[in-house]
Amino acid sequence: MSFDEIHNGIALDTLLSAATSGKTHALVMFTATWCGPCKAIKPVLQQKIASEWGPAYPNVSFCYIYESSPDFDTQDYQISAFPTFKLFALPKAELGSVRGGNIQGLEQLLLQAKSTAFEGAGNTMGGSAAEDPREARLRRLAGGGGASAMQVEKPDDSGLMATLMGEMGFEEEMARKGLDNGGGTLEGAIDWIMLHQDDGKGGEDMDVEPSGAIIMEDGKMKSDGEGCVPVTEGGVKVMSYKCNECGKILSNMANLELHANKSGHSDFSESTEEVKPMTDEEKAAKVLEIKALLKAKRAEREEAEKVDHVEREKQRREMGKQMGKTREEMEKQERKKVIWAKKKEKEDAKKERDRIRAELAKDKLERQSNGGKLKSQLGADGYNPSAIQYEEGEEKVEKISAIPKKQKSVDTRSKETIITDSIAKLGQYRAGGDGGNALKLLGIFVGNVVDKPEEEKYRGINMESKAYKNKIKGLIGGKKILETCGWKKDPANSDRMLLGGGEDEADIDWNFLKSVKEQLAKALVEYNNDF
Repeated sequence: MSFDEIHNGIALDTLLSAATSGKTHALVMFTATWCGPCKAIKPVLQQKIASEWGPAYPNVSFCYIYESSPDFDTQDYQISAFPTFKLFALPKAELGSVRGGNIQGLEQLLLQAKSTAFEGAGNTMGGSAAEDPREARLRRLAGGGGASAMQVEKPDDSGLMATLMGEMGFEEEMARKGLDNGGGTLEGAIDWIMLHQDDGKGGEDMDVEPSGAIIMEDGKMKSDGEGCVPVTEGGVKVMSYKCNECGKILSNMANLELHANKSGHSDFSESTEEVKPMTDEEKAAKVLEIKALLKAKRAEREEAEKVDHVEREKQRREMGKQMGKTREEMEKQERKKVIWAKKKEKEDAKKERDRIRAELAKDKLERQSNGGKLKSQLGADGYNPSAIQYEEGEEKVEKISAIPKKQKSVDTRSKETIITDSIAKLGQYRAGGDGGNALKLLGIFVGNVVDKPEEEKYRGINMESKAYKNKIKGLIGGKKILETCGWKKDPANSDRMLLGGGEDEADIDWNFLKSVKEQLAKALVEYNNDF
């Protein structure tokens, strides 16, 4: 038989919802990960279940669940202290509960889970015999396993309870009430206890669960925690408990548990030495002593906080200085970059001036050796331009060039060669589709004449029109194609060109014009495909 953990509230509800696999009852331990008494009782329970309770109660499921488990709320099972044990008759019929590590109480509670299914020789309906109370108490003291009931509502007040009960001698009820009503601090608890120490103890206003309490929900068993007074084998009354590891005498089980949780000691024994309660004068002196100690600790803490504040201020100032140095270094690097950029700009300008001077000196020598003439003409890219150049008007060339105009040479190439070369030059103008626009407009000019030769309006071209200026004028090869096809300047208007120059129509080669029309159309298709 095992002692299994229930990992969430849904699994617990499922377990308690119906009897399965011969299990008609369930004993559930409600515990907490931070609870010292819970940790102490757990190994004892595991041993008990494996050796005694499991075989004696095969119809009972033994399990435990932590209060921090998912989908689990302690309020659903009215849990107000840890550990709390509840016995259920499945499905979900609570038979009773035990608070604290009371092994005797658990054994009495399990008697209600007697199964009518017990059969066979050698087994009794009552299960195992009850353990002697004194032997159980001695075993728990020697092994540290039997933790008595203690309401552990907060995981961080065991040290305060030990101070109030162990060092100052207050009863557990008064100490707990003092912490609850004094704001959870030692000083507040002392002030409250000093005001209410004559109110009595135990009564209705001290609603604290007594140590070792057993509560049966059906009313069959109920103990106030006092019960019989423990005695030794010789009949001597047990007055206190002794820690065998450090020799400290503890007045009651609650102080024993607090000492065990605080020191980690686990070896205890019963003692006949009586711990005398403190008188009112001793309590008052102890209170003053504790308050003085608290005041000293508070002053020490404030002093430490001042030191920490000074240290943090030093760190803040040091960080500010470091950030200032970093910012200054970054500004310095930025200034260096600006200075370097200006220096490079000056060096580049100087190199360009030197280059121009060298070109001018070269031109001067060339003019001297060629009778004042240059072999090449200065273009947009300097000498021997590498890119395609746009034509300039004659007047502009004359203004910017001091070179004498050359006489026009006669082009001895065939008309077909001239057209082919001119179309090729136009095809090189890719920026903005200039070449394609020129080829398209030239195709319209030539096509209109070929398709409608009788229309006189198609034989004239206005060179000042917007279409001509934007698409043909300035591109090398455009005007050459028109001149090769037979367009000449109009003698009556220099801004116009006329097919044949207005002379005899017999000079117009219509077959050649048809050929040019086809070449222009083909060139335009290729241009658009490549573009």
